[in-house]
Amino acid sequence: MYQELYAYLILHRQLNVPGIGTFLVERKPAETEFTHKQINPSAYSIVLQQGNAAPSKRFFNWLSDQLTLSYHEAIVQFNGFAIDLKNHVLSGNKVMWNDVGTLSKGKPGEIKFEPVLKQSIFDKPVSAVRVIRENAVHHIRVGEEEKTSAEMNEWLHPSEKEKSYWWAPALIAAIVLFIIAGIYFSQMGWSISSAANQQKLSPQQGTVNYKALP
Repeated sequence: MYQELYAYLILHRQLNVPGIGTFLVERKPAETEFTHKQINPSAYSIVLQQGNAAPSKRFFNWLSDQLTLSYHEAIVQFNGFAIDLKNHVLSGNKVMWNDVGTLSKGKPGEIKFEPVLKQSIFDKPVSAVRVIRENAVHHIRVGEEEKTSAEMNEWLHPSEKEKSYWWAPALIAAIVLFIIAGIYFSQMGWSISSAANQQKLSPQQGTVNYKALP
């Protein structure tokens, strides 16, 4: 029955054996190792939690199918197996369960377990080179709204609008005129007459077109 129970443990990652405890397959998630630029695969361990939890109905249905027994016969055979295993271990004997671990007597009323799988890795590390994509757009959940990363970046770091310098030519012309006017008034004086026409006008002698009668 050890082989069938091992298959169930690997398939469902949990096996309750009354009087022994609950066997669990624990998985350590894959992790990124930046030093060697790689992703280490998941690691697996089998642990034993002390307790007296009873197997589920699903387990007995599965076991009866594996052993080609009726449902009730599977219950009787499994319970007998669990009792014999507990008594054998508590009597001071070691039980080596292939691919699972070793059961032995511990403190009074306790059973020690030394697993075969302990941070075991079955895959090879994968190379992980960080790729930086400039201006990559992805969706972000902001409260109850969904925005793109570009929209959020624009909102958090508003870019300055391009400034218009349409007034620059007019300002330059005004400055030039101001300089010219300043030079002119500095030479001619700052009176009102200096701004008038300085050329003197003299009347012309007109031609006499008539003759006086005696």
